[in-house]
Amino acid sequence: MAKWVEVGPEKDYLPNTRKSLRVEGMSVVLFNIEGTFLAVGNSCPHAGLPLGEGELCGKVLTCPFHGYAYNVETGKNVDFPEGEPPMRTFPVEVDDQGVVKIDLAPVEG
Repeated sequence: MAKWVEVGPEKDYLPNTRKSLRVEGMSVVLFNIEGTFLAVGNSCPHAGLPLGEGELCGKVLTCPFHGYAYNVETGKNVDFPEGEPPMRTFPVEVDDQGVVKIDLAPVEG
């Protein structure tokens, strides 16, 4: 079941920027990539270190500590898509009033 949480007006997240957020106790990085909003957990699945300051090239975020690269849309490790656990991704939507929301529902399975 979805658990949508408001994180502010769309105008607060300029295109081609990111913002590290604390949302209901969870550390999340919200990206606005050319008007598309994507959110990931701010924890590298490889070592649990923060990803928020990693280099972003297109939709690929590189961990600043060990160099593992992840697709922020799918969560998959781009170098080892089958061999490494994916990073956590969250659905994001912008409602009719221009409010950005992130779905923090637990991962099923």
